[in-house]
Amino acid sequence: MSILIALIALSVLIIIHELGHFTAAKAVGIKVLEFSLFMGPKLFSFRKGETEYSLRLIPMGGFVKMEGEEESSDDPRAFSNQPVGKRALVIGAGPALNIIFAFIMIFIVMTQSGLITNKITSLADNSPLKQIGVEAGDRIISYDGKRLYDPASDLGIFMYAEDGSPKNIVYFDTSENRKVEKTISPGKTASRIRLGFTAKVVDNVGSNIIEMIEIDSPLEKAGVKRGDRIIMLDDTPVKNTEEIINYLNVTRTDKTAPVKVTVERNGTVMSFDNIQPFSDFQYTLGVSFEHKKGNIFDALGGAFNYSISTIRNVLLSLGWLFNGTVSFRELSGPVGIIGSVGTVVQAEQPVGVKLLNLTYFTSFLSINLGVMNLIPFPALDGSHLIVLLIEKIRRKPIPQEKVGLISMIGFVIMIFLLIGTLFNDIPRWLL
Repeated sequence: MSILIALIALSVLIIIHELGHFTAAKAVGIKVLEFSLFMGPKLFSFRKGETEYSLRLIPMGGFVKMEGEEESSDDPRAFSNQPVGKRALVIGAGPALNIIFAFIMIFIVMTQSGLITNKITSLADNSPLKQIGVEAGDRIISYDGKRLYDPASDLGIFMYAEDGSPKNIVYFDTSENRKVEKTISPGKTASRIRLGFTAKVVDNVGSNIIEMIEIDSPLEKAGVKRGDRIIMLDDTPVKNTEEIINYLNVTRTDKTAPVKVTVERNGTVMSFDNIQPFSDFQYTLGVSFEHKKGNIFDALGGAFNYSISTIRNVLLSLGWLFNGTVSFRELSGPVGIIGSVGTVVQAEQPVGVKLLNLTYFTSFLSINLGVMNLIPFPALDGSHLIVLLIEKIRRKPIPQEKVGLISMIGFVIMIFLLIGTLFNDIPRWLL
């Protein structure tokens, strides 16, 4: 069921994307030959005017076929015969509608569940912010030259790429009613001993069931699989995540020694000896932010800030892929996305909460789809916009056959990239 829901969610986002292209094409008078829901062999179709509307067999995505989109055409209403501005509008409408759709969805979520503001509610005793005089009630404006739009999400992603060096921070001091700018060094969480997995949440509590195994983690190397239930560490029974963490970090005398992990897999008890745990830490500012249930205008502002934050964070993540902060091994593809959606809908929570969580996650995916499609990579909308810009500069159209060849090359590269992400996702989500 979770896989079906994930496929439906992804299909909705792709259909929204194609609906953007379709609506814009109709609006500027381009001849649309077909608008299809899903892919593969045609199940049935009907024609309205010049456009065929079809339903296809494979329940994934959809497409819009326009006259002259991939080849030259003598039809004056063909895509290839339109001014650059009209073609750019049609191409950009797909990603734009994804982002608009995400904004609407996150607005709905925030009207129900509230939003996070940049107002500080509490500071940890060892918080570097506390050491420079920041107090509860103050508002953080920016960190390292980057404005905080969605504070919890923004700081989470900033800390992921943190190197520990001093950073500039700007905050509003409510007691003195003024903006303050200072330099701080981020703090560190206490080192923690880990095995490299994420536990399934049951009744809002971390269980001892493995939901996802991290790439190259001790458990993955030993042969432990997703869905295994950890029932014992060495000779100590464990029933939930808290007991696992407590044993690894508190109970054991020698925290660096290998551990014996006993799991239950489909009714069979299996033991894995000499699994070597590892320790890590995270950078932190030791701060908590206000969560409030605001009015409709607060929700609109929160949805806008969330959208801007997510767009920026997608671009930051892409930059990390090129500078080495994130390796290709950490990328996820369709399988990883389906696994993540499945985790959202499988959580032991009321149906209403599941629906809100799914809507929230879908809005996140929609923004990602919109932004990623604007990247100037062959076969993506961004590359078509670059081609149009070149055409505008040289004042001479580029033959559609050449544009189609560029798209085909890009499509082949993307297939190889998707295959590469399978090698990342399958061990984490399917094995």
